[in-house]
Amino acid sequence: MSEHEQPTPPPHPTVRVARDLTEIVDLHARLAAQAENEASHALMPGGNAMVALGNVANIEAWENHHQATERYARAYTSVVDEDPDEAWSAFQLLEFWSEQWRRQRDAEYDDAPRPTIETEANFLRWSLEWAWQNEPAWDDFAADINRARVRLEDIVHAGNRVELSRIVCPDCDPSPPRLIVLRGTADDGSDDRWKCHRCRNRFDSRGAQRAHAKMLRSAGAERWVHQADAIATLKAQGRPERTIRQWLAEGEGCGYCDPETHEVWVWWPDLWRKHLSTPTRKRSA
Repeated sequence: MSEHEQPTPPPHPTVRVARDLTEIVDLHARLAAQAENEASHALMPGGNAMVALGNVANIEAWENHHQATERYARAYTSVVDEDPDEAWSAFQLLEFWSEQWRRQRDAEYDDAPRPTIETEANFLRWSLEWAWQNEPAWDDFAADINRARVRLEDIVHAGNRVELSRIVCPDCDPSPPRLIVLRGTADDGSDDRWKCHRCRNRFDSRGAQRAHAKMLRSAGAERWVHQADAIATLKAQGRPERTIRQWLAEGEGCGYCDPETHEVWVWWPDLWRKHLSTPTRKRSA
């Protein structure tokens, strides 16, 4: 930097919060697609995305009811249930502040629609300049908004957190590390990528399938694998899915169904030996 250049001033504190609020609205719009993708989730159809889409009771009304309950009998709840950092959803973290500010700014209306993440995020964004001048707990507010964003990112697998796959790097030896999943923006996962933090190599979905196949062919592959993984691996080797499912129906690769998750697992060595011993039909172009 020359002597005549001025250093770039840091952004105003409201800018970061405004960005978080904008991202919260965008992430919330992706919850429905995520819930559809997790239709078979072990928690419930739709998983945590469906939970985040559900309605939440009014916080102030809940507090009044809770205080009235305590007046007569102390009902037991866990620390996790009562700690907002642990138990509150993204919507609750936003509404905690929007309810107070609506009251302080005379912005409570009888004919207002039911509050949602979008309505509360937009109101908070509209109130940022006022809050910067009047909210003594600004730092707590900014931390809550960021926490709400991270909470939604955790659900839709966004942001910069590390998500490890079950696939190990095919190019590292010995003790290859598990690949990191880099989630893309497509709802169907078509632009997801996998990365090795050691050698820095990146893989698309086909490359990840080949790496998984290499892992299953390696020594020590005497293991139970998810049926979907077994089918995908054999398909990557050129075996038709119809043939693979016929083998499974005939009892090749003994399997079992998990009574809790209802997922089907198969014994991989049997299927791999079947694949190696069965010629692949040659097809003309």
